[in-house]
Amino acid sequence: MMFIKNKGVSTFIAVLLLMALAVAAGVVIYSYTMGYLGGMGGSSLPGTLSLDTATCLESTGTMTAHVRNIGKGSISFDAAYVDGVNATFTATPDPLQPEDVAIVTVTYPFTAPTTYEIKLVGKDNTQLTFNVKTK
Repeated sequence: MMFIKNKGVSTFIAVLLLMALAVAAGVVIYSYTMGYLGGMGGSSLPGTLSLDTATCLESTGTMTAHVRNIGKGSISFDAAYVDGVNATFTATPDPLQPEDVAIVTVTYPFTAPTTYEIKLVGKDNTQLTFNVKTK
């Protein structure tokens, strides 16, 4: 009897080699695409607001909040709302840099003992909503 030896690669090893080749090609294409598309976006980083403290006094008609930027980008304040109504406000400093604290003062005819919903909005649409009770 004559035995014929296969001189090729086994089917199992061939499948493994093709899978490894497909994964490697996918990694190369992914890294190229993300590198190319990553440079196309804007360079602005998002800011994130966090409330430290807030007090509201009926006698002065003001609400004072200490707001911290815990994000990576600066935030410029654009609007303040009290129960959905646009209110006048001041913010110092403006723009608020990362890891800094701003003092935001909102002027509105507050009455005690009422709880109000305050919403601060940045120019990049960063928002902070919180409730404060008037004293």
